[in-house]
Amino acid sequence: MLDRKLFAAFFTSVICYFIVPLFFDYSSESYFVIGLSVSIITVPILFVVGILSSLAFDSINFSKNIGLSYLIHLGCAILCAFVFSLTATGVLFIAILISFVYATIFFIIDNLSRYIEGLAKNKGKLKRAVEISAQEGDSRKD
Repeated sequence: MLDRKLFAAFFTSVICYFIVPLFFDYSSESYFVIGLSVSIITVPILFVVGILSSLAFDSINFSKNIGLSYLIHLGCAILCAFVFSLTATGVLFIAILISFVYATIFFIIDNLSRYIEGLAKNKGKLKRAVEISAQEGDSRKD
């Protein structure tokens, strides 16, 4: 489960590096500088607070109800935005917007990877069941 969360956090960081600068009204020359500046703050928070809170939520089995799980992830992200806005004035709106984007993308990637992981496990179980039934069929012929 931790590797899935790390995978989701890594790809969220890469995707959001290119999305978040669109929220700022600056010239195109500073696009990558804004992405880097925001990532310096958000990526460590995502990898520490985001992954730990997501692991905690999954261990409490909020993952069965996808809507509630998303709201809890979003609430944790907005709480982090509020804490960050205490250190800087006038950034609450943009911090909430950035936390919404990061939480949403992280949640989507995490659930997609969970779904793909489940498909791979079921495919392995199905393959094993076919092998067992084929072996039983061979033993019946003898």
